[in-house]
Amino acid sequence: MRLVRVRVFFRRCRWGLALMALWFAFGTLAFRVVEGPPWRAALLSAFYLGRQRSWFWDLYSFWGQCVLFGIVVSIFLLQAVQQYNPQEACRMVAREMRDHVVVVGHTHLGARVVEHLRQKGRPFVVIERDASTVDHLLRAGEPVIVDNAKETTTLEEAGVRHAKAVIITSDNVETALLVTKRVRERNSEARIIVRCFQDDFAEILESLGATQVISTSRSAFEEIEGKLDPA
Repeated sequence: MRLVRVRVFFRRCRWGLALMALWFAFGTLAFRVVEGPPWRAALLSAFYLGRQRSWFWDLYSFWGQCVLFGIVVSIFLLQAVQQYNPQEACRMVAREMRDHVVVVGHTHLGARVVEHLRQKGRPFVVIERDASTVDHLLRAGEPVIVDNAKETTTLEEAGVRHAKAVIITSDNVETALLVTKRVRERNSEARIIVRCFQDDFAEILESLGATQVISTSRSAFEEIEGKLDPA
């Protein structure tokens, strides 16, 4: 997760870092052309490490401070703005996930699955339409996408193409059917585990690509049946 956050940071700041690199490249070339020192000395001067001062060094130093200060301030402002928009920040983290588990629906079961993954240190992405139910995950900066899982763009941003497993715990049958179909179309190897309340839809989900369908009523019956049978 730490590497993912580092990648996100550099992705956010890529334009500022690119401008800084261009400024130092320009400074190196300018010192080489104007004052004619060796490339190594020109490079050191461009990075403000040159020992010899000149009118051009003073000019470059003044404008360099303005340019670099502006870039650094813009980067910090960008970070501050995104801190006030945790949903977008968490979405950016989710986009970088690989070999992870996608949990569709932060239901009671979904919350237990997420907590288990967090304790085991396994990478995950949560898709949940109701922001209030994942508020604690958003405040913690976890990879959460607050959106409709039935949307193709939402599944793409959750990285279903690169996921090891997709666990669908949504209470909505239509969501389970559509998400199962679209995930399997994009990832032929991922395990797709679906919780379904109605036994009638189990075969349909399996035909759409579900690896395992957990029928709530069937599981409950098997547990009750076990308790009713004599020891």
